[in-house]
Amino acid sequence: MPKVAPLPAARERALPLLAALLLGGCQEATVVALGPAGDTSHPCAGLPVPAPRGPEFLRGIALDLLASDPDPAVRHRIYRNLLDEIRATGATDVLLPVRWAMATVRDTTLAPRPGLTPSDAELAAVVGDARARGLGVFLMPIVHVETRRLGRWRGTLEPADWDRWWEAYTRFVLHYAAFAEAHGISLFSVGSELSSTEHQRARWRHLIAEVRGVYSGQLTYSANWDHFEPIGFVDALDFAGVSTYPTLSTRPDPSEAELDFGWKSFTRRLVRWAKRHGRPVLLTEVGFPSAPHAAARPWDHRPPERADPALQLRCYRSLVRTFHAAPYLRGLFVWNWLGFDRLDDASYSPRGKPAAEVIRCWYGALAAGNRQARSDRE
Repeated sequence: MPKVAPLPAARERALPLLAALLLGGCQEATVVALGPAGDTSHPCAGLPVPAPRGPEFLRGIALDLLASDPDPAVRHRIYRNLLDEIRATGATDVLLPVRWAMATVRDTTLAPRPGLTPSDAELAAVVGDARARGLGVFLMPIVHVETRRLGRWRGTLEPADWDRWWEAYTRFVLHYAAFAEAHGISLFSVGSELSSTEHQRARWRHLIAEVRGVYSGQLTYSANWDHFEPIGFVDALDFAGVSTYPTLSTRPDPSEAELDFGWKSFTRRLVRWAKRHGRPVLLTEVGFPSAPHAAARPWDHRPPERADPALQLRCYRSLVRTFHAAPYLRGLFVWNWLGFDRLDDASYSPRGKPAAEVIRCWYGALAAGNRQARSDRE
């Protein structure tokens, strides 16, 4: 069961001085500066103050509903505590992934699986808790492939019968689209990283139209970072979504300057794509494991031999410098808050690690800018 603990007291006391973040309940964080003057050791030191954004900019964090405790009441407490932490970062929105499983990439059936798929009642409770904390909710159905050979995953599906697979996938997506409508969810993804299906544009357009028939909120699709340009149905969506895990550097222990350079090719492609489709961009997932391979293979979720929170921190600092003023960007969702609150945890979670301070600084500064803009208008 993931350990859920409040921020260490010393770090709580330091935040108002170092990052000027006011953590508390459902209030937005207040930021005076991203880094304290003269303190080059602070995780936010030297980062640029983000460009002003309106309230429509989504400051998101993902929360996987995969707590392992068998007691639903305990899981509910875990998720409530994690939502409190997410809100305290200055986030405005939470991404909730929901998974149905298929046996192999050749299978034609999809179904919920105990231990992987939350019940609708459990999901509804988390959605209600998020909204009670002032968080918008982004619901993302994800296909989980149970048995995978090397290089085989949901991006390489090749079902034995495409018609049957699409029938199963449509049931999956429409189930959660109707759920999203019933529970006031503001953003919904019609899919995630299904690269081998994306050439079937007519099927995707038909599915999107069916979703529009039961769901009145905004829609996106989470394209994989290495396969977003060929997608031919972006115009049917409200946001152009990208699951963002590009290689930034293959060098061991890369510097921040090397990481910054590593973003350039990806962002050039992203700018061209956004202009071509005339849709604002969401980084529907973006994150880095606390691992030595964080910059070389940020998509690789296999556990490493050791944690590397220092590299994770540099990757997040590079993320801020790369996207803090990107005019085409409408929001992002950090992957993933579920995890142990400790430095030796090598997962994607920034909890209890220096990278979390960077998120607080960035999101808090954006929140403060919004409040200042409202004050100026008044």
